[in-house]
Amino acid sequence: MTAPKFGISFSFQVHRELGEPWDRSYREGIELAAEADRLGFDSIWVSEHHGEADGYCPSPVVAGAPLAVAAPNCRIGQAIALAPLHGHPLRLAEDLSVLDNLSGGRVEIGLGQGYRPAEFEMFGWPYAKRTTAFEESLDILSLAWRGERFDYDGRVFKVKQGLLRPPPVKPGPLPLWVGAAAPAARARAVRHRAGLLVAPLIELAHLVRQIKSFDDEAARQNAGRLPHALMREILVGESAADAIRRHKPYIDHVYRVQYAPERVGLTYIDPATRERKPLTSDNPYYLSETFMQERRFLGTPADIAETIIAWQPRLGLDHLIFQPRPPGMPLRQAVEELEAIAKGVMSVVRERLIVQ
Repeated sequence: MTAPKFGISFSFQVHRELGEPWDRSYREGIELAAEADRLGFDSIWVSEHHGEADGYCPSPVVAGAPLAVAAPNCRIGQAIALAPLHGHPLRLAEDLSVLDNLSGGRVEIGLGQGYRPAEFEMFGWPYAKRTTAFEESLDILSLAWRGERFDYDGRVFKVKQGLLRPPPVKPGPLPLWVGAAAPAARARAVRHRAGLLVAPLIELAHLVRQIKSFDDEAARQNAGRLPHALMREILVGESAADAIRRHKPYIDHVYRVQYAPERVGLTYIDPATRERKPLTSDNPYYLSETFMQERRFLGTPADIAETIIAWQPRLGLDHLIFQPRPPGMPLRQAVEELEAIAKGVMSVVRERLIVQ
């Protein structure tokens, strides 16, 4: 069994209630990227939302450029970029190709269609057309990577004698990842030979089922093995309870405001009825230690490493991506935890599992 590559992610949110200025998350993110590079992490990813009170990054491709300079040995990706909100897909292809050239060919593309209607309303985009726009974006990107002139006549986008210049550093398509929680989305990802990128709100047992469904779909389409990536919080402490306590001021902002269960449609298995039900913020189960154990890696570095090693045969992860600095966390604490994860988690997993 192979070891996953380890990556970090940034949303560049700020915790205004803790007095955090808007630019601090970007400045300190660049410093953390340099530390990640020094410690041997494999990749850095930037996520995207729009119009959020905490300044959630709206421009992951732009943010990737200074990160690529700060971390010259890391791959640079989006986890994820909302393709329909980037304008014409050929322009998105140009931005990504420029980033690939700036980074010396280190770009990983992560795309999704979006799920928040208010973001589309901001841009005057009809939310109902997002799936069509996303599918056409994937089509146009695929044609652009060929490096030849092409035409495209879609329902949303059209191209007349389009040509991508500069092309990516390496000829052909850039590595593509797609967020795909539903069966139809996983089938779409496989059609485009994309890797599966899973968001950090899913129980490990359910994740196993999603990955199996994705792999089964890849087999059905004769696509061969396609890679898996998981975004998941890694919270370090002297115990699971201590890890939760140390991170509570920052995690509460992320998961009670930005990703509140009502906002993202989170569900859970009711222990009394064994039925899957909508989860609400006032449910005592939400953000309890049991909830966190099911959806986070937490505890001592040794505990976390053992959990990853135990689950890897069922998950077959190619990338494991975590957020090194939630909004409001002091930079010193973030650096200390990044070092602890590098030495006590990443190195142990690499020693115990085969590295490719």
